Amino acid sequence: MAKSLVEKVYTYNKALSEPQRIKMMKIICSSEEETVCVTDIARLLKISQPAATKHLKILCDAGFIKRKRVGSNVYYSANLETIEDYKKVLEYSFIQGFKPCRFDYDCDNCPYKETCA
Repeated sequence: MAKSLVEKVYTYNKALSEPQRIKMMKIICSSEEETVCVTDIARLLKISQPAATKHLKILCDAGFIKRKRVGSNVYYSANLETIEDYKKVLEYSFIQGFKPCRFDYDCDNCPYKETCA
């Protein structure tokens, strides 16, 4: 079952609602090597590796980043498809957010739930 626009906005925003995770996205998305390991992220942010791993899992679960294990290291890279979807979801939210709802705010039964907020 496809997520409604409201559910997508919630999922994406929840994943990005912590400052460390925003910083992690900056590190990962701006990496010249296109992959960064958890040790590097923890060192750059001056946090423990377990804390970095927890934050990275949340970003992975939301689809913002991909993980790849190479030996004992785990490398992270940006998932550009999800990042583009997030941008589209935000745009739809602003467009639809100012229009009245013709379906009494029943998002589950709305034929436009994927593009309506």
